[in-house]
Amino acid sequence: MTRSFRLLGSAIIALGAAAPLRAQDSQFGIKGLGTPGRMESVRARSTAGAFAAFDPTSALVDAALGDQGRLAAWTLTATSFRRVSLAGADASLTTTRFPQFGLSGPVGHGITVGGGIATYLDRSYDLATHDTVVVRGVPQPVTDHLVSDGAVADIHVNGSASLGTRFVVGFGMHLLTGSTRVTAKRTFDDSTVYANAVETDQIAYDGMGVSASVIGRLGRSLRLSAFARSDSRLRARLGGPEVGRNDLPLTLGGGMAWELGGANRVAATVVYQSWGGAGQYAHNTVNWAAGAELGNKIPLRFGVRGGHMPFSPVGPAPREWGVAVGAGLWLRQGRGLIDFGLERLARSGAGLSERVWTAMLGITVRP
Repeated sequence: MTRSFRLLGSAIIALGAAAPLRAQDSQFGIKGLGTPGRMESVRARSTAGAFAAFDPTSALVDAALGDQGRLAAWTLTATSFRRVSLAGADASLTTTRFPQFGLSGPVGHGITVGGGIATYLDRSYDLATHDTVVVRGVPQPVTDHLVSDGAVADIHVNGSASLGTRFVVGFGMHLLTGSTRVTAKRTFDDSTVYANAVETDQIAYDGMGVSASVIGRLGRSLRLSAFARSDSRLRARLGGPEVGRNDLPLTLGGGMAWELGGANRVAATVVYQSWGGAGQYAHNTVNWAAGAELGNKIPLRFGVRGGHMPFSPVGPAPREWGVAVGAGLWLRQGRGLIDFGLERLARSGAGLSERVWTAMLGITVRP
């Protein structure tokens, strides 16, 4: 093991008593592979994810592209205000992300193709731990500072095809790529005797995945969705040589959408992911969401979600619940759409709790 990884390792081991300084994303992903990204547009996320299984601008279900109908491009931004509590220490954190953008359009004969980029795992955080180490038989107070900045992105190409008037099937290919810049610094309280140590490394990640899905219509008002995705492994490289390899999950899910009449509709989605094989701190997860969208020109959206997060330093998987609300505004006879959303999340587990407000803005252009 290199000197760099010894220093990084000692900092990571001490995270159980870490005091949060500032972070770009949830601290529940620090001892795992990261925080999984939400493959949801602002429209879907404003319903707490309930419509993600039927939304063509979400990166969850390939078959949903069949609802696009015309060339479209979209992106979104999300700003989170997070309150973190751990072992009596509190911190307020703020971050802004651009987690997804995409492009899709029909090519004829009931076929729609698309592609885009979405956040698969976020690996950004900034933590400090205070400890005492023994140097030449003498206890010395130290502060370990661990900073990680980066993410793993999902670059995907997907498509859908209509099978008659009742069924749409979809397929996708996914390339996982990204990197993190990790810096570990140890500072001695007595800096007149002991020199501080700093190491910085760039870690690159790669992986692959495939996805398939189907959406069927039962009668006039009910639609059902089933989807699956298999990701291979996440490989970490440091300057070329492989330094880590973790299995990635199988994702299985289903959804139901019911049109109530007019432009009013409700939906529910359930997603299972086998994160338990991804490492020592990983757990399988089941997450659910239910929500509604009311109106057309200025739709009102709301929903509730619950379930677990996949990584925890000790004990069972952390719990998560959330509520969301939002609205949309159509522009220029449907050629543009602006979506607004506000989400409230609460997470708890392993003595750590997070309370998060997230404001979201999405833009869709349909020339």
